[in-house]
Amino acid sequence: MPKAFGYTRADDKAAKAGGKGQQEYRILVVAEKYQTGFDQPLLTTMYVNKTLTGIAAVQTLSRLNRTAERKSQADLAVLDFVNDAEDIQDAFRPYFEEAHTLPTDPNLLYTAQSRVMSAPIISEQDMDEFVAAYFEAQEKAGGSQSKWEKLHAELYRLLSPAVTRFTALLESEEGDDVEAAEEFRANLNDYVRKYGFLAQIVPYRDAELERLYLYGRYLLNRLPRLADGGVDIGEVDLSHLRVEKTGEHDVSLNPEGAAELKGFGDGIGGAKDAEKSLLSELIEKFNARFGTEFTEEDVLPAFNATKKDPKVRAAALVNDEENFGIVFDKKFEENMMDHVSTIDTLGKRYFGTDRDFKSNLDRSARRAAWRMIRREEGLDDI
Repeated sequence: MPKAFGYTRADDKAAKAGGKGQQEYRILVVAEKYQTGFDQPLLTTMYVNKTLTGIAAVQTLSRLNRTAERKSQADLAVLDFVNDAEDIQDAFRPYFEEAHTLPTDPNLLYTAQSRVMSAPIISEQDMDEFVAAYFEAQEKAGGSQSKWEKLHAELYRLLSPAVTRFTALLESEEGDDVEAAEEFRANLNDYVRKYGFLAQIVPYRDAELERLYLYGRYLLNRLPRLADGGVDIGEVDLSHLRVEKTGEHDVSLNPEGAAELKGFGDGIGGAKDAEKSLLSELIEKFNARFGTEFTEEDVLPAFNATKKDPKVRAAALVNDEENFGIVFDKKFEENMMDHVSTIDTLGKRYFGTDRDFKSNLDRSARRAAWRMIRREEGLDDI
């Protein structure tokens, strides 16, 4: 792919002399894969139509950061249909000047392992049988992808006992059982992520850690979820499209000294204060844009009621931020209506004629809820 896009007729002496030349490619449509690792120095322009956050924003937009003859900074442009300039700037800030982090404690992996094994779901025998079958299947496949896929059915069958135990808790009428099932899922996801990262830098020689990683990686894909809140929009036809220029933004950063990046810490989720600051930060940006003075407490009752709704939580797990809004925005509006008597000033603006005000508040609340829910469920990136 880089080679195909690296060809230009302007640099082909044979083509300029009247020869046929090669096919010239100018536009590459990317879903996920080429957001990272794609190295094409001639790339100058990027059209963004998906939400980019954190390291994903840095890695994606940095595809433009390659030098080539006759290519200059003035040639680069990003046309973004989704993200706020301030959010992109914030994503780059920790990596702009110098970043350092405290060493990660290798014992964190044993702590995470203990959390997973404390639940009555995984047994030692289940893991031993699965691992033995896994390596036997690898040997039988002999590198053949088609043979390996056929052997997958047997591997998944060996996951059934744990899946059955998990499902029994998840479908129980006891709230504590359901909570235990979801806590197990989060703990297992936390362990798999930590092992995948730490094993690259810490020479673990404990076969039990690798066994749980191998087993857990496959088990996570088989654990069922509660009612799916996803929305099927496959039958929807686009009838109208409006393109509106929101501005040209210079998100250059200024040196401010070294930044400290967080390494792995004990526990599987962020503190509640961190979540509260996320909503507060979005409210501050909202106030700066509209000249208002609303506080987090003004929005919190409606926000919390929406965030705790089971369908909203399920939707956050199976949708990106934009499609999550199909479920969240409607429920958030309903809850705003329920709380409008206690936030009269905000209610008048929200349900008034200023559509931009409402859509921006919806988007701010949606973004905070999507991030918080996914973080709570252990789906945030490393």
